Amino acid sequence: MALRDAFVNIAKNAAASAASGLVSGVASSLRSGLGGSSASSASSPLKSNFAPKETLLLYPSDVGVNMHQASYILFARHSMSGAKVKPIRVKGAKVKPVIKKDGTKDDKATAAKQKAADDKASEIAAGNQAGRGGAGAGGASTSLTLQRRNIQKTGTAIGLYMPPSVNVSYNMDYSEGEIGVMGEALYGLFKDYQAGKLGMDSINNAAGTAGTGLEKMGVGMIDKVIPGAKDLYAIEQGAIITPRTEMMFRGTGRRSFSFSFTFIPKSAEETQIVHKIIKEFKIGMSPTFKTSGSTREMTIPDVFSVQYMHINGPNNYINKIGKCYLKTMDVSYGGDKFVTYNADKEGAPPQKTTISLSFQELEIMDRTLVEAGY
Repeated sequence: MALRDAFVNIAKNAAASAASGLVSGVASSLRSGLGGSSASSASSPLKSNFAPKETLLLYPSDVGVNMHQASYILFARHSMSGAKVKPIRVKGAKVKPVIKKDGTKDDKATAAKQKAADDKASEIAAGNQAGRGGAGAGGASTSLTLQRRNIQKTGTAIGLYMPPSVNVSYNMDYSEGEIGVMGEALYGLFKDYQAGKLGMDSINNAAGTAGTGLEKMGVGMIDKVIPGAKDLYAIEQGAIITPRTEMMFRGTGRRSFSFSFTFIPKSAEETQIVHKIIKEFKIGMSPTFKTSGSTREMTIPDVFSVQYMHINGPNNYINKIGKCYLKTMDVSYGGDKFVTYNADKEGAPPQKTTISLSFQELEIMDRTLVEAGY
């Protein structure tokens, strides 16, 4: 199979699927493009007869076909437009009635409790809604950006060689939380009230615990005014006042991804491809100024899909990546010495160009998405 002819098939199929707006469509096209071809063609994908905005840019040109370039990364740019926000309201599970101290139902408290359950159910339903281009099943997403903005089209797809290594970090936020004696006493009282068990025994127990807490709080306050009071109290009691702490889970951090690529074009055609690749990334990460009445606004930049590929399909041994913003891009022209190729009408193209890309994922990965390969 002629390599260049394979590129033509790849590019044509990628162009046909560009309207879908999803990188999975491009991946499917790559699979079909590499399925077979005629050995008679020597065309370049950039010379195929389709619109430039639907071009598939490859560097090096044999990426995905040459056995030494079998692994690569596929980038796709997605333009997004605003969508009408239609709040999702669903009914949560029916809550148990709140009982007052006299045994009667507290309708107001019960209604507030039911509203909280409905709000939680609506929040989950909004996060699970499909069709916005998210990482979840059917395009569902926990990101409001992906929920409330429509993917209009796919920009130029870019296939770049696999760097020596790729990394991903999963960050869970844990920190110590101090649980005060007063807080513990009042929380126990509140739980008894919720369960309808509030009585004199509960109040007396809470008062006893709170009394101890107030004593220790008082010592702490005096120590701020009169340094050493807390230490004298510890000497007298034969024990120090130490806070009760618990290791608490606070949330999940968003993942970030960084890639660095070095381009040394081997032909005039590859020189143009490198120039277009750099421009495509710069355009995708940049906003546009617009005027709304007397207010000057900026549009939200495009998002990118990033997928690790091997020959003609996704490499599922490496983590999947959700939609990302391109936060930073560093471009370096030249190396130890600035050298150019022969000049053309645009100028003299650099012999060596290096780019560093830093992406930030929109969605927060939970256990379900991690099980799905993210």
